Amino acid sequence: SSGINAEYGVCCAIAKEIVISTKVIVLQHPAEQNRQLRTVPLLKAALPDEKCAVVVGKRFANLKDMLSVPTALLFPGKDAVDCSNVSPGTYDQIICLDGTWPQARRLYQKNPLLQSLPKVMLSSTRKSVYLIHTQPTVHHLSTLESVARAIEEMERLDGLEDKLIAPLKEMVRTQFKYGACAHSTQQEARVIRKQEIKNGEKNLTVAPKICDFNYDTF
Repeated sequence: SSGINAEYGVCCAIAKEIVISTKVIVLQHPAEQNRQLRTVPLLKAALPDEKCAVVVGKRFANLKDMLSVPTALLFPGKDAVDCSNVSPGTYDQIICLDGTWPQARRLYQKNPLLQSLPKVMLSSTRKSVYLIHTQPTVHHLSTLESVARAIEEMERLDGLEDKLIAPLKEMVRTQFKYGACAHSTQQEARVIRKQEIKNGEKNLTVAPKICDFNYDTF
């Protein structure tokens, strides 16, 4: 189909070489390997090899070896510091957990060393462009978008996020051309399903389309 391996074909949408100081380590849940149109391959292709590593698993026995330099975990929590409040140079690398939110939480719970790391988080309100995927809420981002925004804010690199998500937007545009629809969120779907149940409908909404989405201007 038109979606197979599309994430590799759109990396040419990156206009300039990306230069960053922070290394990104993605700890990826194995289930992500079976998904099409993933964002991590785009991130890996956009960043220099020495600045991005992807490790697949559920428990990471060599995690301690990865933490030889100041490291932050990109993960929300009461003890997390907003990325925009982190001084440049504070961390040499960040770790990001790649998977659904339940999978990411399990990775966090099963690897105690992760729990000991200082956490950083995002609070800006820019919405995801990964519209061919159903996000939990309007505030959730793909792995690529989260990392792009985190590094832009932590390193004060204006425009980095736009450069890194350019291939993602191109991939989404390609899917739209072949008939894909822009998805609403799981949160919005639950609201719609409650109303459908109340109305006695049997075929309940799973992932609603964004009715007023302008595909021409995306």
